[in-house]
Amino acid sequence: MKKLCLYFLVMFLALSFIVPAMAESEMYQRVMSRFHGELEQGAVVQVLENATSIELGYAQQLIDAFNAAYQGLGVSAKIMDIDQYSDLATDGPYGYGPDVWYQANDILMKYATKQHLLPLPIFDLECYPHTPRDAWDAYKMVMYDEPFFCGVPINVQSGMLFYIESMLPDDWQTQWDLNQNGMPDFFETFTALYAYSKAVQENGGTTKYGYLDDLVDVYFSFGYLFTGGAYVFGSDDTDPADIGLAKGDAAKCASMLRQWAALMNNTEALDKAFASAAYSYLAQGTMLCTITTPDVKQMFVRAMINTGSWTREEAEADLKMIPVPRLPKSYDLTGGPWQDTITDMDNLTTQTIMMGGMNGFGISAYTQCPNASLAFIQFAASFPQVMERNRMLGISPARGDAAAEIGKDDATVQMMFDNLDNNLIYIMPAINEMSQLWTPGESFLIDLCTDAFRSSRGEPELYTTIEQIQAALERMVQQILDAIFTLS
Repeated sequence: MKKLCLYFLVMFLALSFIVPAMAESEMYQRVMSRFHGELEQGAVVQVLENATSIELGYAQQLIDAFNAAYQGLGVSAKIMDIDQYSDLATDGPYGYGPDVWYQANDILMKYATKQHLLPLPIFDLECYPHTPRDAWDAYKMVMYDEPFFCGVPINVQSGMLFYIESMLPDDWQTQWDLNQNGMPDFFETFTALYAYSKAVQENGGTTKYGYLDDLVDVYFSFGYLFTGGAYVFGSDDTDPADIGLAKGDAAKCASMLRQWAALMNNTEALDKAFASAAYSYLAQGTMLCTITTPDVKQMFVRAMINTGSWTREEAEADLKMIPVPRLPKSYDLTGGPWQDTITDMDNLTTQTIMMGGMNGFGISAYTQCPNASLAFIQFAASFPQVMERNRMLGISPARGDAAAEIGKDDATVQMMFDNLDNNLIYIMPAINEMSQLWTPGESFLIDLCTDAFRSSRGEPELYTTIEQIQAALERMVQQILDAIFTLS
């Protein structure tokens, strides 16, 4: 905890040196002129929250709390009944878009760079000194040779491994804890997880599968590429002409995804719809573990309760969320004894880098109530509301004071911040060109993982060598470049 506190103190001191210069800039004052602090009387702030927040009731709680706090001040807020992936560029100019939008930084920033989102006076916000620079930088853009920020970070997102403790095999402490550290070996290295999953599928166990997942989701699976030295864009993710997804040992790391697909032998691994089924699969014992983001923790809890086998308190205690295992430096999940990756972990494995992001709030450039909208965001980013969002959804806060408080009882939050601090979370680039990554990336993953099924279908396999995977990565990179510089 001392490390966490020191981290935020350093961030605050570093930021304090840049605030005065920007705050005194004439251009900064001009850009921020819409935010004068006077609430637009009669304004109803239209808020677009994410689907999970709405489904689990937090979004309505936030709205109700804001309306109660601002009762008598002439403004209120309401949830917009539109899709969470609204097209602000299309809807905003005609008055159909939200005033305030909660989304991942890469989605918000693709609108910011096209001036559909307002730069915000973040230095005036109560949450500003409590939030690290890395979180703010996820919403940074440069205009008139000055940095501006178009979002307020609420929570850190990255892949975490979920499992139910009561579904661990009875012999895990004697057979799967070689280093006697109280953590199952198969949650420490992917090599051990592969070995355990193989054993379960061949011989049976407490669950049908060990690890089961959707392997074609770019957000999670590209962590393999990043661990091998790949990157999205050059120059600190600001140069879209330099795409590094085929660089380093990305192809060797990608080959492990094909190994997983072959072992799982389940076409659900090729379908992004798996995400919606994962909650019940974990609760019903179809699989022991899977990887997803912290903000859906309560979806697993609800699925567990729905089986009738857990009370809420029991489900909360039984469900575990931990960092993803380490990857083998050999780039081969099947080669060599899995035990070696536990007894010689530092030499034979490396920590996995996961793609991540910052979820937060932005304000539409088309809003008629920027000051009321900013008041709503300030309320949503306050310590009590971030704590409540954690309680109801399980998010990892971007606020340092909230993270420190939650970290007293939940070590996962500390782990998330440690991963961010140690560059083990690759924050999605905050430039418009990021939007061109997803479709070619997903197509590559589908083609690669489908290869594990081609032989059984009587089709020729396409990716049996690293060279073939490298060529596929390079084709994907070219497709992204074409989408950015030619097709657009």
